[in-house]
Amino acid sequence: MNRLVQGLLGKGKSILRVPYRYLKISAFKIRKASIQRKKRQRAENTVKIGFIVQMPEIWDKEAPLFEALANDARFELVLIIVPHYDFSKQEWTRYGEEKAFFTQKYPDAKIVLLETDNDMVVDDSYDYIFYQRCWEHYLPEQLRCKNVIKHAMTCYIPYCYYDAAEPDSYFENNFFWNLSKFYCCSEDQLKQVKQIGNIECQYMGYPVMEAIEYTDRLQDEKNILWTPRWSDDPAQGGTSFKKFKDRILELLEISKNVNLTLRPHPLTFENAVKEKWMTQSEVEKYKLHVVNSGARLDDNKMIEETFLTTDILITDFSSAIINFLLSGRPIIYCTGKDFAMTDTFRDVIDSLYLAKDWEEVLKYVRELIAGNDPLYDKRRKVISRISGNESSVERIMEDLYQGVFESCDV
Repeated sequence: MNRLVQGLLGKGKSILRVPYRYLKISAFKIRKASIQRKKRQRAENTVKIGFIVQMPEIWDKEAPLFEALANDARFELVLIIVPHYDFSKQEWTRYGEEKAFFTQKYPDAKIVLLETDNDMVVDDSYDYIFYQRCWEHYLPEQLRCKNVIKHAMTCYIPYCYYDAAEPDSYFENNFFWNLSKFYCCSEDQLKQVKQIGNIECQYMGYPVMEAIEYTDRLQDEKNILWTPRWSDDPAQGGTSFKKFKDRILELLEISKNVNLTLRPHPLTFENAVKEKWMTQSEVEKYKLHVVNSGARLDDNKMIEETFLTTDILITDFSSAIINFLLSGRPIIYCTGKDFAMTDTFRDVIDSLYLAKDWEEVLKYVRELIAGNDPLYDKRRKVISRISGNESSVERIMEDLYQGVFESCDV
């Protein structure tokens, strides 16, 4: 429909976005009135922030900010936990690992659970609501941005680093047009969003990159980590999961000092069943085969914990590349279908070992465990260019605080 309208009207994109602009104006008026009312009711100048959480595996992007806010008396925090959304069945399931992860990690935090799909858990008492992802089909209707913005300012820190040059249609997602504060993860992303216009965005650094502090020294025992993508979408370079899942265990035969860990994307097995790459029975047999072969299926919810003991990363297109790159350790990138990348990520790719097939993966692994790492210096230069995230958490915190109390004075 969008293409048809654009073809007929020429400037269809601008016309089609007018309703979202009006929505943002209307929502701002609602938020402003709510802020003024809440300021009169407050005994202290505190800011209440809710974090809608569901996937422990991507919490690392918000954890540095959340934990800093929790230690600042100016802020009151709430974790709004949403049950797991089963991608293969397209439905919500009962609470499981997401509830266990957040309640155990933050035993003193205020927790809100959804008892039914219709629970109205966000009201005018909140100043901000943070989202983990820009995809809202995994959320109940009342927690979607277009509804929450009527009660609180909506915020987003990207769950993955901006490395694919997204088409403009990516940002036509209603989610972005209903955001009050979009904290971009890079200058590249900020530049593209500003070119689109009328989406509230700013770049203050990417907190998860600031939190990474690793050494680049290989250990005596070589720990190899494989992190394949979940989808074979050509726009994201495809996945090595289908190609290498039955060969990856061959790495254990290279040396007795090699340890192998598999960490497929959290949606990999559900998508494999949905796309009929595997049956559920085959998934369970595969997992058992991996463990019985001497490899490990990673159960760390925070990937940075696994990175601490990883010497070599084998991966597809993924935000894990940027995070692991900052350790200085080598990465074998499984090249798939070509797709549009940002200029910054093209530089990153040039510092990785590019493997187009399994034989090249084996070749690079053998060279690296033998101590041959010719791309070491190039990686260090790339790291110096993509750094600069110092004090990102502090900048975002101050922006959140001032965003409430400066608004009250308007």
